[in-house]
Amino acid sequence: MRHIALVGMMGSGKSETGRRLALVFGRRFVDCDELVAAGAGCPIPEIFESEGEAGFRRRESEILAEVLASTEPSVLATGGGVVTVAANRALLAGAVVCWLRVRPEVLATRLGDSSGRPLLAGAEGDEALMARLRKLTVERDRWYDEVADVVLDTDELSARQAASALATRLSHLGGWMTGEGDVEDGGGERERGGTGGEHGTGPARIRVGLGKRSYDVLVGPGVRHLLARSLAAALPAVPRRVAVVTGDGIGVEVDLGETVGAVETFTIAAGERSKSLATVEDLCRRFARFGLTRGDAVVAVGGGLVTDVAGFAAAVYHRGVPVIFVPTTLLGQIDAAIGGKTGVNLPEGKNLVGAFWQPSLVLCDTEVLATLPAAEYRSGLGEMAKYHFLGGADSGAGDAAAMAELPLEQRIARCVTLKAEIVASDERESGRRMLLNYGHTLAHALEIAGGFGLRHGEAVAVGLVYAAEVAQRLGRIDGDRVAEHRQVVSAYGLPVSLPAGTEAGELIDLFGRDKKAVGDLTLVLDGPRGPEPVRGVDRVVLAEALEAIR
Repeated sequence: MRHIALVGMMGSGKSETGRRLALVFGRRFVDCDELVAAGAGCPIPEIFESEGEAGFRRRESEILAEVLASTEPSVLATGGGVVTVAANRALLAGAVVCWLRVRPEVLATRLGDSSGRPLLAGAEGDEALMARLRKLTVERDRWYDEVADVVLDTDELSARQAASALATRLSHLGGWMTGEGDVEDGGGERERGGTGGEHGTGPARIRVGLGKRSYDVLVGPGVRHLLARSLAAALPAVPRRVAVVTGDGIGVEVDLGETVGAVETFTIAAGERSKSLATVEDLCRRFARFGLTRGDAVVAVGGGLVTDVAGFAAAVYHRGVPVIFVPTTLLGQIDAAIGGKTGVNLPEGKNLVGAFWQPSLVLCDTEVLATLPAAEYRSGLGEMAKYHFLGGADSGAGDAAAMAELPLEQRIARCVTLKAEIVASDERESGRRMLLNYGHTLAHALEIAGGFGLRHGEAVAVGLVYAAEVAQRLGRIDGDRVAEHRQVVSAYGLPVSLPAGTEAGELIDLFGRDKKAVGDLTLVLDGPRGPEPVRGVDRVVLAEALEAIR
């Protein structure tokens, strides 16, 4: 597998973007400048002072050669001037090189001054700094262009947004993961352009980086047909038996090829009431009668209900059987099938019994969405709306408008990429992963109070607007940001108000049963840094916010 090397000017965000990208692909991150400084035993400005730029470049080339020679694939952030040395450019030919391209005017704003940057020394004042940056940009751009396989303009992107865009772009490139052939998109041309990139002919491949539990998510039309050929790579060994779990009315078939000895299909009843311990017990007993062992596998084909139930059954049967997900709904493809959260409901609350059990592979076949009922598709849009606010305080309506211009496969891949990065940083929901529950505290309460008559994504849509109303009352956001939430949700054709007849007191009581509650009631609320968990919200505030969305 090839290394991923980020190149670009100082201030382009290579280090922070690289760290986030490494999480997405489950790789180690290497900052070449940090290794140079560690090897010299002093900061980079002191290396320039004692050895000159030539000495620094010699050390930089040695580090680059050492990192690229490693058999452990990495994401590396290079120094801004690494491309000025011909030998380094030759070394980079063996990696997938991503150029973070930034205009000098933006670089000047990011850098602020020349302190700590030897090549900017003496450039005092705004005009001098701009002149120096323009000169360096002119000198280096031709070399960046020479080595780059992917070019990403990051003038208006945060590090998180840049990493997400790169992950999506890289997932469409052919040959780079295995090192076979040239690094090309589906049309045989280098990937270029802004944040979206061009959609190649092959499926997007997003890596959920969790060490030994890492796995791939494939997104694209027809990817379910890749199941048979993917078994050997995804599982510890080719299973003798496979239990295919699906739901009533799903009607999506998968082909496991001729390498599996026995395949049996297990169907569970449609509807949220099947998401129960009784269903899991029934599945496990049928697995036992089938002769399923820990060396075999479960393949779940269906929406979030099927992947939640089948995933939990796989987690507890024989203390853990490998599971592969083939989600057939938009909700399942962008949320339920990614991240390893499995579970069932109790009469007292939603998803109160479950386990973290990561799948071995996820195949998000966009082809099957064409036959999805309109109401089910809208339900998935509720979760998609949520992702527009998880990129930080600068995300929201602008991000939604940009995503609306993308093909469906790329929109799904962007959601998967963002969730994969969050899951990789916090698998067990001890901190950052709680952000994925944005809008869900009210959503789960609405589902329970209404006997699951409201679809999950519609409930999440209302929950997003409610969370914004609560955040405004706590002084975390202003009215414009609340209006932005309403705008995004409404643009998807989703509800922004409570269903008629909903009792505020009952909903607030149900909030206390939410899984995020640790001692005090916990809600994920927007704020200056974007959504984050907030504990101990006053009941009066909760009630006032509910009245605001009637």
